[in-house]
Amino acid sequence: MDTLVNIIFSLYGLGILVMLALLVFFIVKRVKTKKTENFEKRDN
Repeated sequence: MDTLVNIIFSLYGLGILVMLALLVFFIVKRVKTKKTENFEKRDN
C-alpha cells in the first residue's frame, strides 16, 4: 500500500515539474519573439 502511494505522489510531482518546465519554455520563447517583432508586424 505504501508503494502505491509513493508511485502516485511521484507521478504527481513529475507532472508539476513538466508543467513548470513548459511554462518557462513558452515564456522564454515569447520573450525572444517579442524582441524581434517590429511595429509593422503587430496585428493592430
